[in-house]
Amino acid sequence: MIKKINNNYALALDSQGEQIIVEGKGIGFHKMPCEITDLSEVKRTYYNTKEQYIDLIHEVPETVLEVCEKIFELASRMIGDKINPNLTFILADHIQFSIERYEKNIDMKMPLYYDIEYLYPKESKVAEYALQFILEDLQIPLPDTEKTGIAMNIINSELYQNDNNSHHEELVDLCTSIVERSMNMKIRRDSFHYSRFVTHLHYLLRRMTEGQTISTDNIRLYQMVSIDYPEVKRCVDIIESVLKKKNLYMNEEEKLYLMMHVNRLCTREDCNRKEHNPTP
Repeated sequence: MIKKINNNYALALDSQGEQIIVEGKGIGFHKMPCEITDLSEVKRTYYNTKEQYIDLIHEVPETVLEVCEKIFELASRMIGDKINPNLTFILADHIQFSIERYEKNIDMKMPLYYDIEYLYPKESKVAEYALQFILEDLQIPLPDTEKTGIAMNIINSELYQNDNNSHHEELVDLCTSIVERSMNMKIRRDSFHYSRFVTHLHYLLRRMTEGQTISTDNIRLYQMVSIDYPEVKRCVDIIESVLKKKNLYMNEEEKLYLMMHVNRLCTREDCNRKEHNPTP
């Protein structure tokens, strides 16, 4: 092991010299660097991980991470080995965000609720069990609509691994530059929060390219967010205008979710502006 992340997680090198994250109760108490001689100390090993997940381990409660490990294990059994090995961390970020919304009594209509259930039955079933795990282990009764968000993260983890569309990569870079200029901020490209933002953009661009749209009754929330976060709205309006020139179109529902992700990215990247601090 080469670096402590917290009491139960540490960075390590495997026998091939590849960096991994190891998990084990109290494993972070070892004096670093050190060699693990008793492999029973290691509960789980994460390969092909990214540096930004270290930030997430610091931020998300361990109980949430444990629940997400259970969800990942179930998804691996039900869906197979095409699941992104980093899904545990991706889900942890999403579920923690859902918990924060629940605690603030923010009720959101989720797009594609019935479409996701119909098109992705296995992922939806995993998401259904995920809500049970969250209720049983965390005593938090997330609404049934949260299944959609969890299922979409699982789907994204499958699709993102095979998404080599260089055109989308260029658009992601362009959108990122717009956010930086419009919000007067510098985004850390190696941060976990930026990784989540990029995942959302890839999913958004994929839907737009395929001509898919989402339609829910969140129009009132869109209007409220537009009023409460005018600079975020202006930023998304610029992105919308640029994408229109490339024959990619967003409706107000898509703009709402992009606004929320821009606002969240700005908040997590320590953009010290009053209107960015709350999270819708």
